[in-house]
Amino acid sequence: MKYIQKGKEPQNFSDWKATQKSLGYNYDYKCLLNPERGSVHISLLSEQGYICCYCCNSVDQSNSHIEHLAPQSKTDLELSVDYTNMLASCGRYPNWPEYCGNKKQNLAIGVSPLQANCEEFFDYSSSGEILPTANNLAHQKDAQTTIKVLGLNHFDLTEGRKQAFEALEGITQEEAELLAQVCQQMNGEGRYQPFCNAVLYYLKNYFGVS
Repeated sequence: MKYIQKGKEPQNFSDWKATQKSLGYNYDYKCLLNPERGSVHISLLSEQGYICCYCCNSVDQSNSHIEHLAPQSKTDLELSVDYTNMLASCGRYPNWPEYCGNKKQNLAIGVSPLQANCEEFFDYSSSGEILPTANNLAHQKDAQTTIKVLGLNHFDLTEGRKQAFEALEGITQEEAELLAQVCQQMNGEGRYQPFCNAVLYYLKNYFGVS
């Protein structure tokens, strides 16, 4: 999980909500259609650097969906179309793949990617497994709940992180320091490296980079 700093919602989305409200319509996310829905989706992907809000694997419009942090079934109409409650999660089709937003469904998670310190809740093993932090007992329960609810140790995700770690074998200290910088910023196309948070953790713990 990587901290997401929310930006401003798309103007056509704001205009759509204002129009619905002025006409006295009851509106919610189910009423949101294109082009406004597409604009929201693209905006979410852009502010996240085209990585999933939960697992941090690469995503785009074709393999992701608009995720509600507070589940739609447990929110009022206004919150269901509140941009601050929307994220982009991997998984284009309901119930597949079985992790992240599709796995979460209407359950609550203990750690939110909107928490500035969310990355401090998790550790990673060299085999690609994500674990509750060993350094903070107060964080462990929330981290464990989040890992379970989101299915963050699904084989596909564990294998993806493992392969990212294996690609680092044999790199020099100088290369590790340069790669750490790469992991902390978007590239020229506005994208983060896949599993950038896990790779950065590995570099810090095995190469001592800051």
